[in-house]
Amino acid sequence: MFWFRNLFQPHKKNLQNLSALVIFNFLAAALFFITQIKIANVIGSAQFGLLAYCIAVGMYAEVIIGYGTYRTLVRELIHYPDRQAVLVMSSLIMRCLLLVVVVTVLLLLNIIFQTNSIRWVLICVVLAYALKALNLQPLYDVWNQMVRHSIYYMTQKALYFLLIWIIVFFATDCLNLNIVVTILLITEGVYLFLQQRWAIQKIDFRETKAYYLAVTIKEMLKKDSWIALTAVFTLSFGTLNQIILKHYAGLVELGIYAAPWQIVLGAILLVSQVSRIGNPGIARITRPEINGTQRKKFLIKYSCIMAASASTVFVPAILFPDLIITTIFSHEYASASSILRVHGIYIMVFSLGLVASQYVVSVYMERFYFISVIIGGLLSIILCYVLIPLYGGFGAAISLLLSHGFTMGLYWIAMIKHVKNVD
Repeated sequence: MFWFRNLFQPHKKNLQNLSALVIFNFLAAALFFITQIKIANVIGSAQFGLLAYCIAVGMYAEVIIGYGTYRTLVRELIHYPDRQAVLVMSSLIMRCLLLVVVVTVLLLLNIIFQTNSIRWVLICVVLAYALKALNLQPLYDVWNQMVRHSIYYMTQKALYFLLIWIIVFFATDCLNLNIVVTILLITEGVYLFLQQRWAIQKIDFRETKAYYLAVTIKEMLKKDSWIALTAVFTLSFGTLNQIILKHYAGLVELGIYAAPWQIVLGAILLVSQVSRIGNPGIARITRPEINGTQRKKFLIKYSCIMAASASTVFVPAILFPDLIITTIFSHEYASASSILRVHGIYIMVFSLGLVASQYVVSVYMERFYFISVIIGGLLSIILCYVLIPLYGGFGAAISLLLSHGFTMGLYWIAMIKHVKNVD
């Protein structure tokens, strides 16, 4: 027991953080998944399709407002610890300014196209996702306060779950889309308040001058532009196809597509948690002194673990899609079984693609990473406009699988080639 304790003692904090992250994130995801299924069955496929459409637009707003800071702010805070207050404040001001721009443009588009019927729903969802873009998760990660942040995240999902299910139990007929998005906006506001209230109290902002803030914001806008652009193109895979599907096939078809997509989101969370464990390993085996043979062994083991994790969803989705859909959702979603089967294949491709993408980033192939995303994003747009008018939701699922699969195939080619050159 002594050697066992010595083996894990240096990593005790990391293991505790990882355990808490997995527990709280999975519990939060489970609560959200159960709630979304109930919402889908109560409000119907058309209204659920409208919710999915608004969420897709909201995700674009989140990425635009976040402007790549979810990837870059951790790096900047670690590299320049003496500038912590300026960096945090500048980041928040920049994102707030982008929030004003996004909401203004959205309101103008609503006025121009006179989409009054969905204005409240769309504005609420966009604002909710805009609040997500203002979060301070990078700061919590730098401070090694990931557990605290995950508790705040869990609180938001639990509150969302509680409010929705109170209405379900006591006034089911009153549950409609307006109430759902209002609750979403309120709970996201609570989540943002909790994390910012605790973090901002820990920072001394007295030395932040307006001039330094302006210069830092200008630097961020310039330095993070490529990351921000890449993030927008990444949405071309799983988000833009839903917007195009709504345009060509209508809200009912989008709602049917969005039902099995909830299962995909749960599976992505699963493999993403596994990838968070493997990512440091990828970083270690890509050090210059590690030879190609060692890299191959690790990558094979890691890929097998990721494939095994994805199989928990991949196998049932391939073999029993009808049973899954009819058991979880109401009869109006029955046609989604063929979409779920395609999504099952996508989960396997996605899990293996994570391995290769982590390797590509770890060996500083950022330019290749960017180009691959751009190529895949353009392919996704082309496939969506070709397949969705012909096959509806099934065409949207196929376009996602082919385009994102092609991009991840490029990652794998680059990874294999790089490992061979190491030898």
